Order: sequence, then C-alpha cells, then structure tokens
Amino acid sequence: MNRQMALAHYCEDNILVIPNDLFGLRDIKPVLFNVESSIFYKDLESDLVNIEFHTRVPCILYLQAGHEVITTSENQSIEIGPGEVLYLPKGLNLHSDYFHVGKGLNAFLLFIGSDVLAKFLSVGEVPSAKKLNEDAIVKLKASRAVQRYFTAFETIYNSLDNPSHLLEIKLLEILHLLDINDGGQLRASLLAVQKGGLKRNIKRIMDQYAISNLSAKQLAVLSGRSLSTFNREFKALYGTTPKQWLIDRRIEHAHELLSTEQWSVTDTAIKVGYSNVSHFIAAFKKKYAKTPYEIKQQT
Repeated sequence: MNRQMALAHYCEDNILVIPNDLFGLRDIKPVLFNVESSIFYKDLESDLVNIEFHTRVPCILYLQAGHEVITTSENQSIEIGPGEVLYLPKGLNLHSDYFHVGKGLNAFLLFIGSDVLAKFLSVGEVPSAKKLNEDAIVKLKASRAVQRYFTAFETIYNSLDNPSHLLEIKLLEILHLLDINDGGQLRASLLAVQKGGLKRNIKRIMDQYAISNLSAKQLAVLSGRSLSTFNREFKALYGTTPKQWLIDRRIEHAHELLSTEQWSVTDTAIKVGYSNVSHFIAAFKKKYAKTPYEIKQQT
C-alpha cells in the first residue's frame, strides 16, 4: 500500500471526511500504516475548517503548532493548542476546525488498532469502575517526554518509506508515555471503549494468535471480553482453560519445529512464545516425557 492509497484507505475506513477533496490534500501525510493502525502527520499551509469526521477506531491528536477546535454532536467545543494531546474514542461524529497561529499548523493523528489496544491494556493498573466512560474525550498537556517523542518521530520517520513493522512499537510507546502522567484518564477511556466494543470470534482469534507471546489476559481483551467471561466461554468451546490450551498448542508446534527444521532449543522457545527457556523445557518434558534436546537428537 503506497502513501496515497493509505490516505484514501484511512479517510474511508477511519474518518469520513467532508468535503471529499481532503483525499487530495498534499499536506496530510501517512507516515506509518498497516491494515488498522496508522500515524499521520499534518503540515497545513492554510486553515482547514468545517471538516466532519467519524472516528471508527480510537484516535490520538497531538498539536505541535497552530490551533484546533473539535465540536461534538452535542455542540460541545474542545480547544487544543500547541503541546496538547486530545484522545478521541471510537464511534463519535465530530467537526474539526484547524487554524494557523504564529509559525503554522502541524499535528499528528494516531489511530489505535485493536491489536495495539489489547497489548496496551493487558499491562498496567486497571482503573476504577467510576472512571470508565466510553464517550470521554480526554485532553492532556503533553509532558516533556511526550513532546520529545513527537519531535524525534518527525525527525526520523518523515524521511522513511513506511517501516510498518515499527508501527506497533511506536504506538505502544506513546500510549505508555501518556499513561505515566495522566492519572489513568486515557487508560480508563480506552478500557471503557474496549469493554463496550463488539465481541470477537474466540475460535478465530485463537487460530490467529495461538503461536505468539500473547497471554490469556491479552487475548481476553482482544476478544472484547473480561477475563472471567473469556475463560468461561473458552472452556465451553474447548473443554479446557485458555492457559492450558495455549501451552498445548505452542508445545506441539515446538515439537514440530524441532523434528522437521534446524531450530535450536532457544530459538524454538522464543518462536512459540517462551522468554524463559527453562520454563519451555519443563513444559515440553511434561507433555512429551522427553526434553527438546532429546527430540532434536532423534531427527
């Protein structure tokens, strides 16, 4: 997917824009992008007003220079200036007005896909229930670390041709940087959106992520369920717990790798999601009554 196609893709699938000539704006540049997540950079030459859009995935806006007013469907206006961050949950219809102030208008737009969201929410403290508000628009003053993140991002990535394998890393980095200093506001809003989101097919998720380093807790978030609901529905489908199912699938895949390919025990452990080789060897021996080394010797 080239940059022009990416812009059209995200304008169509993530933000419904009026007027349609936004598709041709040379001032909006997709920097990193894949199927669901993306990071855009806006370097506008003039004011951009009365833009209507609908957020289909959570979005984070960071303004480097200029001024923006976001107006909600209830006619609430939220102003954002240089060095400020605005979090927009999915499912909102909004209007945006960008204005030049001083040197110009520069902004980043970050769209957070479900995979990135699940990984972020799987670690860290869970906010109290009273903080959860799936419609909450969160405005934050960017910390020095957040400002430096975007300065470095602009310097490094604007000159590169979509190293998309780094997209998840960069999105997780900024989510955690924002989470450090905002008192749990962003995390609470993201968690509320995820809890209120559509449930996803458990079997398809397990087929996709069986051989990965995702935990049962992360898979539960990815499925749109609480951990207890995920465990209950999973057991009804498979007759076992998610943890045991994951161990069995990953150890079976490890056995296949060790039997048919030139994989070392350490590389195999990492490949199937084990960061601790000793834990991998113990799980392997429990299932097959042989160590990974003994299986390799048989090949």
